[in-house]
Amino acid sequence: MRTLPFAVAAVFCLSIPTVRAAGAAPAALKTFLEHQGYGGSPLQRRFGNHLFVTASINGHGTALMIDTGCPFTLIDRNSARTIGLESKDSKSSVTGVTGNSQPFAISKIGTLAMGNCTFQNVPVGVAAEGDVNRYAQPHLDGLFGAHEMAKFGMIVDCSRQMLYVNPRGASGSTSDALATFLQSRGFVRIPMHSNSGHHLEVDARLNFRAVKLIVDTGAFTTVISAPIAEGAGAAMDSSMSDRGKGIARLGELSIGSFKVNNAEVFVADMPAMAGAGLLGEDYLSWNFGIIDLGGMNLFLRQPDQTSGNKR
Repeated sequence: MRTLPFAVAAVFCLSIPTVRAAGAAPAALKTFLEHQGYGGSPLQRRFGNHLFVTASINGHGTALMIDTGCPFTLIDRNSARTIGLESKDSKSSVTGVTGNSQPFAISKIGTLAMGNCTFQNVPVGVAAEGDVNRYAQPHLDGLFGAHEMAKFGMIVDCSRQMLYVNPRGASGSTSDALATFLQSRGFVRIPMHSNSGHHLEVDARLNFRAVKLIVDTGAFTTVISAPIAEGAGAAMDSSMSDRGKGIARLGELSIGSFKVNNAEVFVADMPAMAGAGLLGEDYLSWNFGIIDLGGMNLFLRQPDQTSGNKR
């Protein structure tokens, strides 16, 4: 998750099917979105539970993390130098989930190609993002953020590892049709909203305590702020925690009207901007999370739903 202040981009998608090397995209959802005019790009998952997409930036091969917890797209400074991306220093800073801030520069990508879609004139930030590569490979060159995803009506299928793009941008009618389609297959719709820091949030409950969680595909696991976890009566695992930090269990984790019983979460000290915590990639993928950024909806389905075979 990142926060930063901040501009016009265009996208084109070829009308050709997307091919995955292994594990085909869910036929029903893929076909539905193709009929709606969407293009698609397969995602990969690296060690550390990070989803990423291979992309071409101004003709240079790169890889970007899919990070709904980052309001805007960020390119790592070293990668920017390598691909010859010019930038202009700003007086603003970017703040990470640890609370550390650093200065960032402003740039614009001429062409950004993903799968069968090409974006043009994409505004980005440039900052030192080397930490994302400290413990995991392959190397990532930056974070593809929520602003661009929402602008182009993108849909992230966390479990089946697909990114869908609407070249016409966000469409209320298409999002309504998607909601009907998914709810008929056992999914629960959870409305999202943008908070004052431009992060996507959902209403949630921790052991019946009402909170708001940031929907963060860049977080490998779900993280709850230590004071919030204590106030909610989270049961710390004595063998995997120390002084109120570490692994904890909740009798119930509710995300909108979707319930996860006996949920296991990570408890840590978090900066104020993270609020109560982050809904991470673990529960998003385990529960077949589909994020419609254009329609501002998160869809989840219980793992034992037999209707999931229709996806």
